[in-house]
Formats: sequence, structure tokens, C-alpha cells
Amino acid sequence: MKVRLQRIEITNFKAFREFTLDLDGRHLLVYGDNGAGKSSLYWALYTFLQSARKPKHSIAKYFDPTNDERLLNIHEQASPAPRPGKIILTLRDTATSNDTTYPISQTDHGTFNQPTIRKGELASDFITYRFFFGFSDFRNSEKFNIWPLFEREILPFCISTGGNVPIDEWNAIKSGDPNPYGSRGLGGSYSYDNFKAKTAGFAALLPGIVDSISAEAQRFYDAHFAAGDPAKVTLKVGVTTLPAATGSSQQDFQFTIPVVEFGIQVEGKTVARPQAFLNEAKMTQLALSVRFAASIVNLHESDLKLLVLDDLLVSLDMSNRMKIVEILLRDAALANYQKIILTHDLGFFHEFKRIIGGNHHMWLFQKLVGNAKDGPTVSNVKSELERAQQFLANDEIAECGNQLRKCVEANLTYFLEQAKQKKGIDPLIDRKAFATLHQKLNEASSELSLGSYKEFADLLQAEFTLEQLRELASPDEIDPAKFAAATKDEKKKKGALIAKLYAARPNLHQSIIDLLSDASRKRLNALKLLEEVRRIKDRILNPASHAGAAPLYTKEAEDAIKIIQALGPALDAALATL
Repeated sequence: MKVRLQRIEITNFKAFREFTLDLDGRHLLVYGDNGAGKSSLYWALYTFLQSARKPKHSIAKYFDPTNDERLLNIHEQASPAPRPGKIILTLRDTATSNDTTYPISQTDHGTFNQPTIRKGELASDFITYRFFFGFSDFRNSEKFNIWPLFEREILPFCISTGGNVPIDEWNAIKSGDPNPYGSRGLGGSYSYDNFKAKTAGFAALLPGIVDSISAEAQRFYDAHFAAGDPAKVTLKVGVTTLPAATGSSQQDFQFTIPVVEFGIQVEGKTVARPQAFLNEAKMTQLALSVRFAASIVNLHESDLKLLVLDDLLVSLDMSNRMKIVEILLRDAALANYQKIILTHDLGFFHEFKRIIGGNHHMWLFQKLVGNAKDGPTVSNVKSELERAQQFLANDEIAECGNQLRKCVEANLTYFLEQAKQKKGIDPLIDRKAFATLHQKLNEASSELSLGSYKEFADLLQAEFTLEQLRELASPDEIDPAKFAAATKDEKKKKGALIAKLYAARPNLHQSIIDLLSDASRKRLNALKLLEEVRRIKDRILNPASHAGAAPLYTKEAEDAIKIIQALGPALDAALATL
């Protein structure tokens, strides 16, 4: 990706009256209450990218105060001198550091046929929670036809292998009217023949697009969601009715809208009504698989690639949401997108931040506040660790300690939840129940305890008595003079012991290798940091309990910050070994 979004400027559009956000090429994570402007930001970006291939009047209408389809802020319009509506994006070429500004408004169509924006629109992806509501909003008696959803949410971002843009071809026929101008004679015949040819062309494209998405959706589901299934789930998305145009006159003409159905099999047996069989979480996982598969299949070369998600995971519990966060952050197919994540869930916001970990410099964390009347504004959101550093810089050591404690608590809670989930058991520490920091430290240490230590100890105990081990460690073993002076029976006894040691050597050797493995090193590193946290817990992390005690010193807080900075990444690395 050679072009990054640098700056967003929005004036008099939906919830915004006057809004500016500098991204400086970073990914964006935004938290805001309902009504604070998240969806308005989503639609501003969507409208902007869509504008590249639309005629000027189709964009101007959104900013025209007299047009019924206007998207202007009603409170700004009611002011004595309303500001003209506009959306301006500034993009930076990462190779040259040159910035280019593209505006759209009632009078300005600065994106029209611009290659960067045109390709960026096709390469970018916009996913909103409405996709998942639409995916599962079927009555028990209904056919699971996702064509309306497919048409609205997926088709606009598809390109066929031949370079065709299916949404343009569908837009040319979707009205179902082959002769909109009522031409007669040869003109009418040409209109009908041309319409049927376009319909046949689109009908030839659609199955290949849908089949490739279906295959990728199965791969995606198997890779990210199938591990916990009691029985194998196979999904299928397919075109069951092709678009068709028949007849050559108004009297006998018929136009058939396509049908794209979703279905599943469990252990090879077809489930007749998935909407009745699947729970909400599983349905969302399958819908996510289809939606992300569409993004992956339709990856296009483009200098600009945005992935914009609006309250994507409202129907999933926290553990399932974290799976999606891992996908967004780690999946190679999504690595080249500049990501913009919008959420109303503060807990999810903080968990997302925590998982980003050491890559904070690549992200901008913002909170949207306000409403359409006042116009939303943004403010920077600092992590507990960042706030601790800020308090330290201001010599507010006790407040620094409070923030560090919150940071440790969050790291431990997440680690324990994920560790237990990987083992398929319920966590001892319930997120909703109170548990002391001492309890969490102990449980985390227990989870990280090295099985290789136990195996090594068991092996030694099984092969040697304590007296034999002491004899092996005796100085006599390395003193040839003393060994030479031993009696015949003593020599025989020691020889048998040495032979036993040699016989056990392969197993002992493997146990030592296990102890020194990369996984063990990662767990040992985390265990050492947990011990450091224990050491500073009562002194630094409980500052409120020290009234009248010796004052906290800056050096202690600085050392604590270094320990806690290392703790999160160490726990994440150790988690991967469980």
C-alpha cells in the first residue's frame, strides 16, 4: 500500500458540523456512544470513495439543501449562515511523502475518475453490523436467500477475473426495464437484445464470484472458528437462480432476479433451515467467514486500501470478539489495509488496544463525543500505561501507581480468560466477579508453570534415589585419586551407578532440551516478570495503602513502568505456547 489516509475533514454532513481528524497514516480505533457520530464517519468515508465512479449530480445531491436525498446536518442548516457541506480527504504517497487533497461537495467533484480513488474504492472494504443482522434475519419458513444482502454489501467491491466490475453491469440491468425510452421498431428490438445480452453477461460472471467466495469462506471458517465445533460444519454459498431476461416485447418480456442461497451441513447432513438451527454466535461466525472471504477473494492491487468496520461484533461475546481482533491484526490477507475500527463498546475498545500491544505507534486511539446538534469532536484516548507515564512526568507518583495496577489487572484478566479458553475450561477468575490482584498473579503463575520441570523431576525420581543423586554429585566422582583408592566393591557400585546414568542419559538429555525450548523460555520470562510484579505490588501498585509510610520515589515508579511495559508482550508470547 503506497498511499495512506492522512487527514479527514468533514463539514455539514450527517452528524458533523465541522470536524477534522489527523491520522498521519496510522490505523484508527474509535470509541463513542450511540449518536456520537461513528456511523456518520463510516458513511462519510464510504460516500467519498464511491464518488470516484459516480457522475457529478449523483454526488452533488448529498450536499444540495434543496434535494430530498441531502445528507446535510439539520442543525447546521438551521443556522443563519450554514456552512456548505463537503468531505475532504488528504492522502500521502509513502514513497515521496507528497500529500494530495481530494474534495467532494455540491460544486466540487475532485474525485471523479481519479485513479487512486477509483482503485481505492474497489480495493477497500466497508463492513457494518447491519450485514450480520441481514444475514440472520430470516423467518423459519423463508428460503435463506442472501442476494439482497450480497447485492448491497459485497457486489460493489467485486471484480471478475477478466477485470469486469460486476456492480456496474448489474446496475445496468437491475431495473428490469429493457426499453426505458419506449423505442419502437428496430430501436426497440435493439434495446431488448442489448438488455438480454447484458443480462447473460452478468449471469455468466455471478456464479464464479459466488463460488470463489464460498470456497474461501469455508477455509476461513476452518482456520478461525471450527476448532470448538463438536461436529464438522460445512458451509456453502451458491447461485440457485441465475438472472435471466426472456421475451422480445413488452407483452412477453420477463426479468428474473438472481437468488444466492446460504446453507450448511453438519457431519455431511444438510440442515434444512440454518436460521432455526444455529445460535446467534455461530451464525455470526459463519456470516463473518462469508464477509471476510469476500474481502480476501476480491483483493485488488491499489495504492489506497481501507478496511472500515462499524460496530462489527455487537452480537458476539468478548472471547469471540477477541478472535476477530486477532484476525484483523494477524491475518496476512488483511495486512495491507489501513484499518478504521468504530465501536460503542468501551470494554471492546480497551481489549483491542491491549492486544495491539507494542504496535501502539501504528494506531491512533480516539473517543468521539457530542451529538448532531453540537457536532461531534474527538479526543485522544491514552492507555493506563500512557496515563501512568504522564502522571510520573508530573511527579504524581501515587496516581501513577493506580494506573499501573489497572494495567496489570487488565493484562492478567485477559491472559487468564484466553488461557482457560484454549484449554476448553471455564476460568477461575470471572470477569464479572471480584478477584484480588494476588489471586490473579497466583493463577497466572499456575497457568505458566512448566510441565517440563515436573517431567524432569519425575524422571530423576523414577531412575535414582536421593542418596544416589548425592553420590553422583560427590566430589569423589571428579577426583581420580579418591576413585582409584576405592575398594573393589565400591568401584563396582559406582560403576553400576555410572552405567545407570548413561542408560538414562537420552531421556535426561531430552528433558533438558525441553526445559531450554523456546516455549519454556517464553513462559520463564513471563514467570519472572510476574515475580517482579509481586515484588512491587504492595509498594507501588497499592499506593493508597501507604498513608504515613515512606514516600514513593520516582526511580521506583520508573522501574515499575519498565516491568509492566514488558509484562503484556511477555504474557502474549507465553499464551501462544499453552
